[in-house]
Amino acid sequence: MPRQRMRWPLALALAAAGLGLIGGLAWALRPRAEAETAALARRSLREATHQLDLFLQTYPTAPGEARGALQRARSAFDQAAGHLSLTRPAEVRQGRADFEQLQALTAAEAPPETVLPLARRLRERIQALQGE
Repeated sequence: MPRQRMRWPLALALAAAGLGLIGGLAWALRPRAEAETAALARRSLREATHQLDLFLQTYPTAPGEARGALQRARSAFDQAAGHLSLTRPAEVRQGRADFEQLQALTAAEAPPETVLPLARRLRERIQALQGE
């Protein structure tokens, strides 16, 4: 009987040590995952900026082609938004609102003098987010 009593505490101690080891590894890997997520967000923001550059160049002469660049910029921004919404929720909301407004204006084929200033401001905001 004494042998069986000694097995339970030993088994519990080993289980606790195993869980502690797993928890420690998970905790140690967490910063790396956050850093990788931040790097992916910055990459997506760079792509959004690039696509907005294309939009700014093409909208005055080829609005249909520019809409594609705007959609790609929005998609890239949305990819980054998941990470950014934790740290910069107001900027994410503003970016989404700006994209929606730009998409509505381009769908209505608004004149470049109406569309381009908004696109430039959005590009500047996205560039500011890249630096963080």
